[in-house]
Amino acid sequence: MEGIQQQIKEQFHKAFYDAIADAVSSEPPQVDYIVRLYTEIRDRIASMVNPSGCTHQKIHEEFDVEFFEQLLRNNVFDGNSLLGLVNTTFKWIEMLQTPARDASTAESRQRVLEARTTMAEIVPVYIKEVHTTLDTVDQDMKEFFDNIEHPVVQEMLRRSLQKK
Repeated sequence: MEGIQQQIKEQFHKAFYDAIADAVSSEPPQVDYIVRLYTEIRDRIASMVNPSGCTHQKIHEEFDVEFFEQLLRNNVFDGNSLLGLVNTTFKWIEMLQTPARDASTAESRQRVLEARTTMAEIVPVYIKEVHTTLDTVDQDMKEFFDNIEHPVVQEMLRRSLQKK
């Protein structure tokens, strides 16, 4: 039964990433869908910080959805725009994650940068790598808070507060 579930999951993911490639490569591109995916990434990153804080506001400024949409609609989103988007996304992930994950996040970023040459090939890899990395950050946070009462975690927190 587990094998069948794994196959279904893999087929679902393949269909999802194929749909993204189709949305990007269609003429004209499916801008609304692409913008929704971008907004979801921004919102996932922003959900990791205090919604009333300046960091939350900064994330919304750097992931300017309206500007992104204008670039797409006017067909001026190019390789430099994509490079900036990738770098901004992974910069925020690295700032919010545990330093122990920096190497794997750098590898994810590199996989995006090395992904073929067309937007239809790069964008699905970007979406996959970003969500996979954010899933790891979410899991790390969950484990941290699930174990907040553990003596080792308490000692880490105590030391962290002493440094401030």
